[in-house]
Amino acid sequence: MKKVIVKSQQGSYPVTIGDSYLDKLQQQLEKSNLLSSLFLIIDENVANHHLSAIQSAVSGYKGKISYSLLPAGERTKSYTHLQKIHERLLNYNFGRDTTLIAIGGGVTGDLAGYAAASYMRGLPLVHIPTTLLAMIDSAIGGKTGINFKGKKNIIGAFYQPRLVFVDTMFLSSLPKREFNSALGELIKYGLISNKDFYAFLEDYFEKIKSSDRRTINKAIIESIKIKDGVVEKDEFEQSGVRKILNLGHTFAHAIESNLGFRIKHGEAVTAGIVCALFLSNKLGLLSSGKLDQFLSLPKKIGVPRIIKSVDEANMIEAMYSDKKNRGDKILFVLLSDIGKIVVDAPAEKWDIVFAIKRMKDFISV
Repeated sequence: MKKVIVKSQQGSYPVTIGDSYLDKLQQQLEKSNLLSSLFLIIDENVANHHLSAIQSAVSGYKGKISYSLLPAGERTKSYTHLQKIHERLLNYNFGRDTTLIAIGGGVTGDLAGYAAASYMRGLPLVHIPTTLLAMIDSAIGGKTGINFKGKKNIIGAFYQPRLVFVDTMFLSSLPKREFNSALGELIKYGLISNKDFYAFLEDYFEKIKSSDRRTINKAIIESIKIKDGVVEKDEFEQSGVRKILNLGHTFAHAIESNLGFRIKHGEAVTAGIVCALFLSNKLGLLSSGKLDQFLSLPKKIGVPRIIKSVDEANMIEAMYSDKKNRGDKILFVLLSDIGKIVVDAPAEKWDIVFAIKRMKDFISV
């Protein structure tokens, strides 16, 4: 088992990373002083494969415990399901001594995290991410929220967990499409961090795609360290440092919204990064040689062809409601090289359309 300590103004917390060590969960909860009443929110797909193992992991716990299953899919991140969680907490008399445990991917973590942040002004939160994307990204850093009126994560809060428990055993039941959808976020970390990690991804990308556990563990640990370093400098997105984590995401959120959340978030991120690379080149920030180099990894992933159907005008309209904008300017996170990020970069509509169209031409799957 490996451990990374994430530093936070709300209180630092451990991220433990291991393989097939779910039986140590109760021990880790006790170490973090989290063995109070337990309310577990579990993605129904995860429950189908692992519910008995999850129940066994806390079978020795004699306190109050309840399980609540969430439907899979982005549309679950809604007021309707938030209300259902709050109602269950109230109906079963769960108080402020409750530890809320989110077991699932980014949807489960974001929704359950916001439920924890908002119920009785805050319950202790534990993330057990079960997808690669959640392990490397969404379970770390304290962003929680729901979608509203077709807008991605438009309502939410910064709320840090008390523990993140990463068991790569969960990846064994992850559908290949779900696994591949995380690879765009992994590429993002390579682009925003340093040449050593990007070179590691270039050298071992096929091993990662083939689910080589040792290589994946290294990628997870390095991604967590990179995100921790960013979040520590700008936990609440006040100085602008944390914006670098949004490389490709202005495009990605608009793609998701335009397609009614019918694709995976990670798939939209991959397409969004491709858009950001083309826009960086169009605006003279990124050389054509670097553009070709950085497009090589997204090329190995592929994204659903339905993304080719996005409407450029509708995407731009969606971008105007992005939380990162100021005034009437659409602002982007772009780059000129590995680790050299340009935040709050404005772009004209025709340049945005150009980038989207080039992304559509680039898509081959």
